[in-house]
Amino acid sequence: MLAKHSGVDKVAFTGSTEVGYDIMRNSHVNNLKRITLELGGKSALIIMDDADIDDALDHANLGAFANSGQNCCAGSRTFVHEKIYDQFVERAVA
Repeated sequence: MLAKHSGVDKVAFTGSTEVGYDIMRNSHVNNLKRITLELGGKSALIIMDDADIDDALDHANLGAFANSGQNCCAGSRTFVHEKIYDQFVERAVA
């Protein structure tokens, strides 16, 4: 495994949590190496309770569907603060 190899000084990985844990467990076996992990998803859009909901909807749609969603930074996850969640969903489906 690459994470165990003594000739490797750093491992960067984007993917599942399961593989991320495996990399963490094995990255110190032959040498203590730096690791960068992006696990469980990518490109989160976080909408806080003070956001302009219509503006946030426009940006969420643009982030998800610009370039038909075929880019490395497409907004693939949207997190909406619980205080405005119902309003957000109501406007999103209207």
